[in-house]
Amino acid sequence: MLDMKSIDKTANLVHNNQMSLMIFQMQHSFGINAPTFYGINVFKVREVIEGQRFPVAKSPNSHPLIEGMIQLRGSFLPVIDMPQWLGFPMDDAARERSVIIVADFSHNIVGFRVAHIHGVEEKSWDELLPAENMAVGGDTRVVNQTTVKYNGQDELCYILDVEGLLSECLPEVAEKLNPKVKPPGAWKSRLIGKTLLVADDSRSIRMYLTNVFTQLELQHLVFENGQELIDYMDKLPNSDSISVVITDLEMPVASGHTVIKFIRNDERFRKLVIGVHSSMTAENNERDARVLGADFFIGKINTEALVNTLEKMSDKMVDQE
Repeated sequence: MLDMKSIDKTANLVHNNQMSLMIFQMQHSFGINAPTFYGINVFKVREVIEGQRFPVAKSPNSHPLIEGMIQLRGSFLPVIDMPQWLGFPMDDAARERSVIIVADFSHNIVGFRVAHIHGVEEKSWDELLPAENMAVGGDTRVVNQTTVKYNGQDELCYILDVEGLLSECLPEVAEKLNPKVKPPGAWKSRLIGKTLLVADDSRSIRMYLTNVFTQLELQHLVFENGQELIDYMDKLPNSDSISVVITDLEMPVASGHTVIKFIRNDERFRKLVIGVHSSMTAENNERDARVLGADFFIGKINTEALVNTLEKMSDKMVDQE
């Protein structure tokens, strides 16, 4: 379980454009064909438990990647077979030795079965590379970013698109990612004629946001990372063509922190209204986003909150004029 020192440390990493990765593996073998390293943001991890200590109760009619449910301190949570997802199915012996990462993604508490926790490593966001075309287990959809991990020699570490995994195997998440949006109120008129800019490295979240903004009939551009958004903005003479900016915090090349810093330090854009769209939904994350310079914080895959915040952003946009 992360304690307050860990939370404070992670918050400081965000301010310094860094993140802390929990690095794990899908296989126990360390032979010639050594297993690949994978990672998720350690701040989304609640704890790591021994797999053999928590028997899994099968869930009828669930997705093939859902092993079933475990009970953890009175709560039930689904366990997802991550090796199976990545094309490295475990045998019984490996499963007996495995661990379960308990994580929180936008208030979805889930367990991810993996073979082994390798450790925790701090990385600067500009060390991470987009991996949209990187195939893992024959699938190009499962990786958000890659980073080089130094483990005696250079080795790739794949940072996984967990939101995509959750939408694939949890119906309630898939439903949230494909919402039916009510027609907007009069506030929409304040955004007409301008372009809403968005940056997010998750393919599934980009598709979700595109769906929402299209239903709202809002002109928008969606970028795969913070640097692409910055490069686009830097070519503009001023902010007249932009309505508001919505950015994820965790992105390769340039993080949301870098995006916010660029906007707030550039005379052309510093008055723009900024919203942070993040799956790290703890109260301290919202506080830190505002300290960074964001005006609003939106938890991921919460369409009602997204639309309500867009209305508030449009109000603030008028106030800034």
